[in-house]
Amino acid sequence: MKHLILYLLFEAISILIRVLPDRVRYYLGLGLGKLVFHLVKSRREVAAENIKKALGDELTADRIYQLTKKVYHHLGLMLVEFILLPKINRDNFRRYIRVENEEILKQALERGKGVIIYGAHFGNWEWMGAVISLLGYPFNAIVRKQNNPYFDARINQIRRGKGVRIIPKGMSVRKAYRCLKRGEGLLVLGDQDARSHGWEVTFFGQKTSTFPGAVQLARRTGAVIVPTFLIREAWGRHRLVFHQPYIISRDASEREQRELLQKLTAEIEAVIRSHPEQWLWLHRRWKNHLY
Repeated sequence: MKHLILYLLFEAISILIRVLPDRVRYYLGLGLGKLVFHLVKSRREVAAENIKKALGDELTADRIYQLTKKVYHHLGLMLVEFILLPKINRDNFRRYIRVENEEILKQALERGKGVIIYGAHFGNWEWMGAVISLLGYPFNAIVRKQNNPYFDARINQIRRGKGVRIIPKGMSVRKAYRCLKRGEGLLVLGDQDARSHGWEVTFFGQKTSTFPGAVQLARRTGAVIVPTFLIREAWGRHRLVFHQPYIISRDASEREQRELLQKLTAEIEAVIRSHPEQWLWLHRRWKNHLY
């Protein structure tokens, strides 16, 4: 019953957001972010702790607090934008999204071995998959199942409505392999702690564990890895950036694979440093289960 009540509340807010003027939507998003910032103390403390661990030498305590608030503001705006995603289509998405280096993705797909879009919980990552699909490229995304089954079904319905094919996390390897062998795109978010299942990388100067699956899939299939990020420039305005691709040979050693995983982690770190308020600092990234 709790799951249903929360879902119905979400749907009520969604209906309200769709009929409100755009400027009011913006302030509502900020308000939601501020509300969660003040209500959920435990996650706020995790975010501040992570920021201190990563950027503590660069920021004062007050700046860490202010950055933590901005992270929540960004998440509030992202929630409202996600609710508005059904309004985005092939005819109008370029009003909201500026695309940089699209030729990198196009050329990578033309090789016919698939492309791994390597991203992070950064910017509006939900819009990113939808926009790549709206650009006309066959696209799949590995997603985690939500605890609330009503939310899970609704979120995936919105994703599929933009042409994104869903691969549930946990039974993803075989389906991911198949979509790459078909020459399609696959979104992998590589910024979360992998516990004992990962490989050691250095992230913001700290050792941590990262899933190696993207690199391993690229080695097995010949897929190109293209680091990609959707960067917020303003309310409802974003920049989709495709970075230079990586190709790893089928006979690459484990050491070479680990080196590539470190390079991909460094790409994520660089974009976070440029826009720290746009990363999901709420996740416990440095658990160090391996060390």
